[in-house]
Amino acid sequence: MVGNKKSNGNQIIYLCLGLLLTIMGIYLNYQNILNGEFPNALMLLALGINQLLLACLSPHIFPRDERAKEIMGKAMTINYYVLFISILVLFLAIGPFGFLTLDATQVLIVLFCIMAITIPGTMVIYSKIIWVF
Repeated sequence: MVGNKKSNGNQIIYLCLGLLLTIMGIYLNYQNILNGEFPNALMLLALGINQLLLACLSPHIFPRDERAKEIMGKAMTINYYVLFISILVLFLAIGPFGFLTLDATQVLIVLFCIMAITIPGTMVIYSKIIWVF
């Protein structure tokens, strides 16, 4: 019962923060996206999406049992490959093919955003798959 109250409290906090950060991220990035520029507040939007995904995930990972450990372990394995594929795609897009022009901080922002979204995203997918089986 205590874990259920904790997960419900965390879920509400994640949901409120996620909505706030996503709305702020959309508002701050809207003009840059329309102008075809790199969005300055892209990390804010990624963190908002991260919090919304954690709100969906909260009931599945806060009772720290074997199921939660399995979800986290499988998600981290997939994210290891996602990170290397993302680095490869960014390297090819910026280097040899050159259809993107990003500076070093923008590349790091893109990599951060990919990891901030894919870690809880894959956990949500695995929690639904493990829930079914």
